[in-house]
Amino acid sequence: MSKENMIVMKSKSEVKSRGPKKIIIPRRIPSEVPPKRIPVYPTPDKTTCLECPCFPKEDPYIRNKKLNPCQKTPLTLYELAAKVVDRLKLPKAFDWSESDVAKWLTDDVGLGQYTECILNNHINGRRLLLLEDPSNLAQINIKDFSHIQKITSKIRELFSMELIRFARSIGLPPRKPLTHCTIFKSRTGPSWGVRRNWNRCDILRWMKILMPEPEHMDHWDLVWYQKPDFPKIKFGRVKKSGITYNYIPHYNPQPDVCREYLIPRKFKIQKGISDSQQYIWMEKLPEPVREEKKKIVTPRKSRLIPDRISLTGLTGKDLILARRKMARPKFLP
Repeated sequence: MSKENMIVMKSKSEVKSRGPKKIIIPRRIPSEVPPKRIPVYPTPDKTTCLECPCFPKEDPYIRNKKLNPCQKTPLTLYELAAKVVDRLKLPKAFDWSESDVAKWLTDDVGLGQYTECILNNHINGRRLLLLEDPSNLAQINIKDFSHIQKITSKIRELFSMELIRFARSIGLPPRKPLTHCTIFKSRTGPSWGVRRNWNRCDILRWMKILMPEPEHMDHWDLVWYQKPDFPKIKFGRVKKSGITYNYIPHYNPQPDVCREYLIPRKFKIQKGISDSQQYIWMEKLPEPVREEKKKIVTPRKSRLIPDRISLTGLTGKDLILARRKMARPKFLP
């Protein structure tokens, strides 16, 4: 064989260099197992979800842009009642000007002598609601008590408000909910945008008179995996008003304990009595509690735990030998 063939054979027989072996570490099995999908049937015949094409089989959660009519959740009774409350119109006096208020004070109330007070203080329809408080009427020079009573009663009648009653329960608001909505809408100032955009239910939710708005769950939220946890309301032990209960005490009878016992006589005084009747009653005293004495355990000597060395009273050679036996500190102070 020639040298060229030898070089070719060597090049073919050479093994390729292997790189470092990659170590594969097995991953831990996740501890959280996804819950099984619970089928939700929105119809009583239990066929809508199984036959509906939007039911997710194995695909990831992708919300449809357009829902079919069968997938829309109807409004609850709470939302339907809220829409009725929001449609209630505000009183017409809200849009009155200063001249309209002065005309109302002359024609309806019959107190035309106070028209200058209304015009000079620029009281329009919204500010007229502030005069429902009798203390504000005295500030615009209306100080006759009978006139104050008449004006405040007419204002409450105009805006459908009720008088604050001091005998009302402390647990309730001082006024009815819709009165609070009317007062909230009458104010102006920096918060005018909020007061204009909020409806009645928003105001009552803000005051915690109504519950928060329910979550609107559509078909996709109900079908995917399982039903979500809706907000729950729990009631404690609410006391019933007007019902009084008489407490009947119950006593557990204690067992009869005899603290005396019979014992035969040691000294027989009467000789005519038989031995079977020679007994006397003795008081049964409780046995004294015996305290267990603690055993004093002296630790045994061991080579692993050396004796504690004391240098007090040692001098000369004994002091030097005792220092040698003492343990040396491992680290310098």
